[in-house]
Amino acid sequence: MQSANKAPSKLRIILMWLLMLGVILFWVVFWLWRNHGRAPADNSAPGLVTSVLSLFVGGFFLMAGVAVYLAAVFSGCFSFSYRRPVWQGAKVRLFLVNIVVTVLLGLGLGFALAAFVGPLLVMTGLDPGLASMLPVMLMIGGIQMVQLWVLVWSPMERRLIVKRLSALGIQPAQLQNAFLVGLSDPASGLTRRFASIEEDMGALWVGPEQLIYWGDGEQFSIQREQIVEIERKGDNRSTTMLAGIAHVILHVRLPDGSIRQIRLHVEGLATMGQKRRTMDALAEAINQWHSAPNRG
Repeated sequence: MQSANKAPSKLRIILMWLLMLGVILFWVVFWLWRNHGRAPADNSAPGLVTSVLSLFVGGFFLMAGVAVYLAAVFSGCFSFSYRRPVWQGAKVRLFLVNIVVTVLLGLGLGFALAAFVGPLLVMTGLDPGLASMLPVMLMIGGIQMVQLWVLVWSPMERRLIVKRLSALGIQPAQLQNAFLVGLSDPASGLTRRFASIEEDMGALWVGPEQLIYWGDGEQFSIQREQIVEIERKGDNRSTTMLAGIAHVILHVRLPDGSIRQIRLHVEGLATMGQKRRTMDALAEAINQWHSAPNRG
């Protein structure tokens, strides 16, 4: 068995951060520049009525964003039956819901902030229209930046996995000794990454003699002698690069002699930092399992 460890370099991590932040800032600045000429040329400061209206509109959007987020979390992204596989549909809905929630929360916090800072911005000479929209765009961009590190959808991932496996007969208590993981193919193209790179979600147990996986769409076990290589490698096209995460990739020999590559993603964690630490723990557990002697 071969083992390879290709952890992301610090330079690559820094460049990834600069790229992601640069893209977000570019669209914020581009939108402000594009709409600057459309702002009314009235230099009068927004009145009390305007500020109150902005605060009311902000509260409405904020409550709507929180409501959509909570509904998505507690419904497994609107998965109302777990008798059949749900992840393929849920990840597409999650892609769309994430956009809606980000915009609603950005509008809510932005309009609320504009009620207080808008008059101050106008006093500095900024157009009233731009003074009202600047906090909104900054909030939308700020929420996207926070989501680069804080994984706001991790409760939904955990809930979806638990409820789906419960429908398959796996009780929540049995998951205490398992790693919640997603699976992907390292050789998959960009089209397979739409909405989410994970092709399946479930739980992985590192047992005494085998690795056991129960997921939304497939279940399998892996014996030690099936492992050809255990590789650790960062995904250059994933935001996990921001935390320097090196995914575990199992090269498994199938009964027909072909080699399947299984890339593991740890799920249900609150931050990228927790993802990195849990991935390290998963890699250590698999390496110890593989190096242990067979009891048979």
